[in-house]
Amino acid sequence: MKWSRVKKRVEDSLAESVRGRVQFWTTRYRHSHDEVGEGWITLDRVRVASMGTQTYLNEYYATAHRLRVDRGCLDHRDSEQQEGYYAAYDEANRRMAERGIFSQWEFASALFEFLHMSIDQALISRSPIIRGLAVLDRRFGKRRLSSFDASNEHPLVAMLFEFRKSAEGMAPPPLRAMRSASPLDGDAPEFEN
Repeated sequence: MKWSRVKKRVEDSLAESVRGRVQFWTTRYRHSHDEVGEGWITLDRVRVASMGTQTYLNEYYATAHRLRVDRGCLDHRDSEQQEGYYAAYDEANRRMAERGIFSQWEFASALFEFLHMSIDQALISRSPIIRGLAVLDRRFGKRRLSSFDASNEHPLVAMLFEFRKSAEGMAPPPLRAMRSASPLDGDAPEFEN
């Protein structure tokens, strides 16, 4: 399915209170190696989450290399080091997800997957992107919104939840300004009244 169609369908599925205020974007850098790109989310036209493929790949390989150095598994040809060498990639992938560093293809894939999920499936997904979409969805009603606990959620999910709650009038006054640092970098956005 084309990106424009996925974007439209996901944005059409948003709750009325946030529709038009939350947007999903993607681009491809045509002159970069392999034409990698970036996906991002904006709230009231402020970029709050960015998922760039090059950033992801740089951090992924650096993390895997650090793990291999720490474990002394630097040679994939050595049969005694092979298991640790390849396990470092799996561990790096897990750490990337925990830190909220995602690639453009993970972003686009999450949006597409979300379209084919029930709200209950989306809320228990392993992907913070999908769980974040779930709290913005019109199927995530006000009753569920008032009882949902986002305190142990990924920063992206927590930020989108607070935005939705504010948009529904269930939180302190609406956001007037939001610092544009990405919650995926480990910094929670600062909301000002």
